[in-house]
Amino acid sequence: MYNKIWWLSVASVLVIATALTTYEENFDEGNDLDVPSERKGKILFPFISIVRFANTDCASANTMNGICLARRECNNLNGTITGTCAARRGRCCVVSRSCGSTTNVNNTYFTSPGYPAAFAGGQACNIIVNRCNNMICQLRIDFLDFVLAQPNGDGVCNVDSLTITGGNTVVPVLCGDNTGQTIFVDFNGNAAITITIAATLATTFGRRWNMRLTQLGCDCPGLAPNGCLQYYTGRTGTITSFNYGAAANSALSASLVTGTRQIANTNYGICIRMEAGFCGIQYSQTGGDPFSFTLTGDVEGADNTVLGTAVGSVNGVGCTTDFVVIPNPITTATNVPVGSDRFCGLGFIPVTSTLKPFVVYVVTNANEGAVGGTPPDIANRGFSLAYTQTAC
Repeated sequence: MYNKIWWLSVASVLVIATALTTYEENFDEGNDLDVPSERKGKILFPFISIVRFANTDCASANTMNGICLARRECNNLNGTITGTCAARRGRCCVVSRSCGSTTNVNNTYFTSPGYPAAFAGGQACNIIVNRCNNMICQLRIDFLDFVLAQPNGDGVCNVDSLTITGGNTVVPVLCGDNTGQTIFVDFNGNAAITITIAATLATTFGRRWNMRLTQLGCDCPGLAPNGCLQYYTGRTGTITSFNYGAAANSALSASLVTGTRQIANTNYGICIRMEAGFCGIQYSQTGGDPFSFTLTGDVEGADNTVLGTAVGSVNGVGCTTDFVVIPNPITTATNVPVGSDRFCGLGFIPVTSTLKPFVVYVVTNANEGAVGGTPPDIANRGFSLAYTQTAC
């Protein structure tokens, strides 16, 4: 009798262990994938436990990071398993989506069809991004690889374009080369954010894109402050205008001169987090690049004594079309207030600001043509500014 009971007990334990093995692979299905959960061992029997792990980022064999999930979770998301994580208890799952898709999965990649191969264009390609949960406030979009057609000579994206709608942040229409740029878009409650790329079939070249979509919780330290389309951290860094590049735009402007790389009709803020122990910030033109501050004027007609020098710099009332705003600037070399916060022209004098928060505003108008008695802008590139925070 006792032997029979003993064998029944052993059989019961084996059945339960098998069931728990299946449960372990699927126990997290239905949970919000963006919220890390502390997966601690939970004792269900004196000698049986379920091992849990956090849904954190994990490195994959390619350039895309994944999220640590159970195997079946990844399969249910149509993700790609690229390795193991959590001491081999989880699978590193890369979730990638393309045209006509919807996602509410954190760390989703939005890629062009056939990426990394060139995309020929055609119908508009979009992705709809829903919040993972009610504690998400912002969508971070990293342009890991982003090449669309250049704007026309007046900076208008009339061949290819990227538009972002549905959020609570105004995002300018973008095009051109923006690899390495990052923007932050606030969610508008539970409304979805739609990212749409229009690519003209008649124009064939190596267009492609790969954007990483990261959802940020309302209490996330990396959340961009209100009014900041871009947000940088660190004591030093470089900020650039959208589509900045050393090569000129091959298209002509409406004035029939070499056009601009600057994107038209923008008005946004670039914010920089003030690091502990630092009270000021210095901005200077990126070294070794004479085109790194060419917002207005004639780039082709300027020689080395003007381009990228104090002679080519313009500030104050002379900046009415395309310019950057640096609040409360002081000339770094002399420690004398500049007297105006607007900067444009063909050069930039290093300035320092102690006004908090640290922010640079960017404004561009609708065209590059002549305004009143002012000649048209020719072959502008935009700006590339290095910043360095100064100690208190």
